[in-house]
Amino acid sequence: MSRIAIFALALWAITIPAAVYLFFSGYTTKGSDGRDVVLVTSVERVQILEEMRGLLQATADITGALSRDDNVAIARIAKPVGTAAMEGESPALLAKLPFGFKEGGVKVHMGFDELADAAASGASTQQLMGKLSDQLAICTGCHASYQLGE
Repeated sequence: MSRIAIFALALWAITIPAAVYLFFSGYTTKGSDGRDVVLVTSVERVQILEEMRGLLQATADITGALSRDDNVAIARIAKPVGTAAMEGESPALLAKLPFGFKEGGVKVHMGFDELADAAASGASTQQLMGKLSDQLAICTGCHASYQLGE
């Protein structure tokens, strides 16, 4: 086996486990309150917080639509914050996020798609409230585990 091939294999043996480790652990440190601090740039922090505010606004708007039994509005509000909102995410930012943070984000976006589909299919207010409650449980669980730092 040539030296180049040995070097290439050694490089792969180092980089693949490192990439897997970073995918799951992200770029974090332990916070003084026990939560993991996700270390991002100030620009990335603004992007994440804008997305979270959008999810919170959608939740508030859906709650209002639920009070009016307006399934059409619920579907219209939920769909844009579903998986469609994940398009164009920065790979560099995603690499910094720990797996649990990424997993929660995907579940929340998928949950809004499910909420939109259920509303469009005529689900009852009680069923839709249950789905929205599941969404909030994911959000509060993430906020209990992580904070953003620079």
